[in-house]
Amino acid sequence: MASGINKKLLAKKDMNFFREFTANAARAARMLGYAMVGGILVVFIVLGLIGYLAVRNFMKQQDIDAITAELAGPEYAGLEEKAKQLQEELNQKNNYYFALTTMRTNVDRVATVPMEIPGILAKSIPSDTYITDYAINGSSIKYNGYSFTYYSPVDMVNMLNTAKVFTSRPLFNIARVDGTTIGGPEVFYNSKTGDALPLNNYYTFSIDGTLISKVYISIGRYLNGTTVKSLSGVETTEYNAGAEYNFTEGIDTYVSGGVTYNLVRVTVDGTDITPDNLASIKASHAFSGTAKANTEINLYYEVAQAQPAQ
Repeated sequence: MASGINKKLLAKKDMNFFREFTANAARAARMLGYAMVGGILVVFIVLGLIGYLAVRNFMKQQDIDAITAELAGPEYAGLEEKAKQLQEELNQKNNYYFALTTMRTNVDRVATVPMEIPGILAKSIPSDTYITDYAINGSSIKYNGYSFTYYSPVDMVNMLNTAKVFTSRPLFNIARVDGTTIGGPEVFYNSKTGDALPLNNYYTFSIDGTLISKVYISIGRYLNGTTVKSLSGVETTEYNAGAEYNFTEGIDTYVSGGVTYNLVRVTVDGTDITPDNLASIKASHAFSGTAKANTEINLYYEVAQAQPAQ
């Protein structure tokens, strides 16, 4: 049976096998060469990048060293202490400014009586009326008297209104009285003839009116806490009585000395406003109202907290 095997066929198969093996080995050798070349290129790229970063870091370090040396020089020596001194000086000037503006506000809010008021009052008295007493202060005038007719005190008020004495309608109190309670009709006489005026009707009246035509709205800003610290001077604005006011600058947030503050509390004439009103002020970024009387508005702030980085 062994003699029946075709030796030529086996030899041909062996030749094909070695030829295919040689081709595969050559192909593997080429691939390995490509991989080695690629690996070398990657190594060179990485080394180049490392060298670039090393040079860049070296240059950055030189800049840092130069800045550090400059900051250590005499020009910057004690800079932190100087900054503290400047901050203290700023606080002192701010307190001084606050004191000045507070005094100015107090002066502005003191109502003064026009010197011509008594003369206007004398010229406005009707012939059948006389004044028993009157009082004038910085904000109002009140006078009492008697009249023969009910409408004479009203006419007197109309004349005072024409002279722009009152800012609003004054309070009236007019009542009929018995003439004998004030001495009888003989106390009223005709100065020309000396004859008494026999009148039976007598009226007593009392008029109380407001003289203020200007009101002052003041706003102060303070750091909230147990110790009161002003953040600015007191801003005082003059308004006509009954006018609307609207403050929009530095209300819900305020910046002073490079520090941002957030509004946390508001008082009006010493009384805290409600949380709902405070929320409304923050939402509208404004404080509004009607100037009815001298009003002191105090805004209290806390330092805004820095938001963490995302």
